[in-house]
Amino acid sequence: MDSPAVVSSLAQVLYVIATTFGAVAVVELFLYFALFKFRRYRFLVMMLAPALIAVSLLIVYPFFFEFRLAFANLNLYTIAEWLEGGELGWVGFRHFLAVFTTSPLQTISFWGLLGRTIVWTLVNLTFHVALGLGLALLLNRIVRARAFYRTLLIIPWAMPQVVAVLAWRGEFHPQFGFVNVILQWIGLQGFNWWSDPLPVFISCCIVNIWLGIPFMMIVFLGGLQSIPRSYYEAASIDGASKWMQFREITMPLLKPVVVPSVTLGTIWTFNNINVIYLMTGQNGGNEYADILVSAWYKSAFNYSRYSFSAAFAVVIFAILLVVTLAWMKLSKGTE
Repeated sequence: MDSPAVVSSLAQVLYVIATTFGAVAVVELFLYFALFKFRRYRFLVMMLAPALIAVSLLIVYPFFFEFRLAFANLNLYTIAEWLEGGELGWVGFRHFLAVFTTSPLQTISFWGLLGRTIVWTLVNLTFHVALGLGLALLLNRIVRARAFYRTLLIIPWAMPQVVAVLAWRGEFHPQFGFVNVILQWIGLQGFNWWSDPLPVFISCCIVNIWLGIPFMMIVFLGGLQSIPRSYYEAASIDGASKWMQFREITMPLLKPVVVPSVTLGTIWTFNNINVIYLMTGQNGGNEYADILVSAWYKSAFNYSRYSFSAAFAVVIFAILLVVTLAWMKLSKGTE
């Protein structure tokens, strides 16, 4: 990049920063005088105002604009007209129907993507919860060097996800990767983890499971450490086995921790585009491991179907909202 372009880019960044600070200063000054008679609440409102403005500009406005865009016809061919005239047009529910009846990518349908996303979420979440709880139970029993083991086990979650996924992608290299080397060493045939349909999906699941276990482990460990030891001592005196103590004491008292962590884990796993995107070759890649959110990303930024992808995003949001509300209702997470 030449120096004039760098200078121009830096000037634009500085202009945005200066404009932002100026706007915040004007708002704060206005609130200072407007709330002069309400001195008790003035400081609180002035502190909250910048965050509320930022949330409105970065979340609320794009959220509603996404809905408006879903009913328009914006794509690579019509974006110039929109930039010049500012009119988005109106096509009704055409893109919503297209989401369910046409392929968001090239071959796989919406229903195939939905089924794969459900399998992806269930498989990953099952291992996250089961292995996270198992490690939390082990750490809770360890007295010496607990902090050391906890720090060691949390490294996958603390590591930047891009670095971790790209490192794992190298380990799944069809010819030189460590995974195939181990399989061949024990007498099994290696797989083409980068291009074969089932292996590429399994490799993505393995990487995402490895990344997500530490979070569940830390959350469950905090819940376990909050349970008084006297409950277990009383149950032991009454003759309760370890399994009965786990079923009647540990799990019921862990419910306030399990419900929100599983809810968050479901949303994060359902929306996890990073692992799929990086493991399948970034720019385009193949469709063998794509889930709903990765297909949405490709339809928007690879195929430039902006209004279609907006409708696709609304559908994904509706699915997640229904699943979350149903899970909260069934698990009585609001009680």
